[in-house]
Amino acid sequence: MKEKICCILGAGEYFGDEIIPAAAFIIAADAGVNRCRQMGAEPDVIIGDFDSLGHEAAGKNVIKLPVMKDDTDTLAAVRYGLERGYKRFILFGCTGGRLSHTIANLQTLTFIAKRAGIGFLVDKEEVVTATCKGVHFDSDYHGFLSVFAAEGAAVISESGLKYTLDRENIDGAFPIGVSNEFCGVPAAVTVHEGTVWIAVEKKNKGVFTL
Repeated sequence: MKEKICCILGAGEYFGDEIIPAAAFIIAADAGVNRCRQMGAEPDVIIGDFDSLGHEAAGKNVIKLPVMKDDTDTLAAVRYGLERGYKRFILFGCTGGRLSHTIANLQTLTFIAKRAGIGFLVDKEEVVTATCKGVHFDSDYHGFLSVFAAEGAAVISESGLKYTLDRENIDGAFPIGVSNEFCGVPAAVTVHEGTVWIAVEKKNKGVFTL
């Protein structure tokens, strides 16, 4: 039985290669509803304050949020998915535009990871996830992999990569984890302490087993 997936479509950039998995639960965040329908999909839920859409969304299952709020529309969508038992999230259209929104969505990945879930933020060239445990990769992966501390500091190991680490301390003030490389053998990033963001090139088929 396949794990349930929640897809969140935001109002950011799209690149023409987005594929919503069959049977995914779809949440459109604000103007993401337009992109969703352009892709031929109807969202199960539409959430937002609708500032980017410019008018209140029409359709069933619309959740109108106040403009003055602590959660971003994307985070509100994630909360909704978590409350309904989803642990695996794919975020499309959640990069580009204002850099601050992309940073907020990276933090949203951390929010998911801290609640025993896993989220994937899909950009033009890379897919990013956050994890408190680590990720294993089979020998088919190629290209670059980057690892960054998501919460101040982390202790990690990296094996099967061009540059290996053994319980190395990394922190958010020094990007030592950028641009490592796969070597055609099984590889792993293990998180001993903290939370990290891991970015892998999207050209890998089935990146992060999406």
